[in-house]
Amino acid sequence: MKRVEYARAASKVLDRMQPKRRAAIRTKVDAFARGERVDVKKLKGSQLLRLRVGDDRVIIDEKTMLVIVVEVGPRGGIYEE
Repeated sequence: MKRVEYARAASKVLDRMQPKRRAAIRTKVDAFARGERVDVKKLKGSQLLRLRVGDDRVIIDEKTMLVIVVEVGPRGGIYEE
């Protein structure tokens, strides 16, 4: 299993979310780290990955044995730079 870390910005967003949504995101990220099949795609023009959890999106930077959650948010605003 890969180790999971959350960036400071992602942690702040997760802390403000409803407990049920937060738990769903953490569960899906952990499943990805264990190597299970989840809805993940590579973002165009970037090395980052997008993990879909209902209406929320999680931006992940996957290194060899480390998964860094870069950003978390609703579908409409997560891709803006």
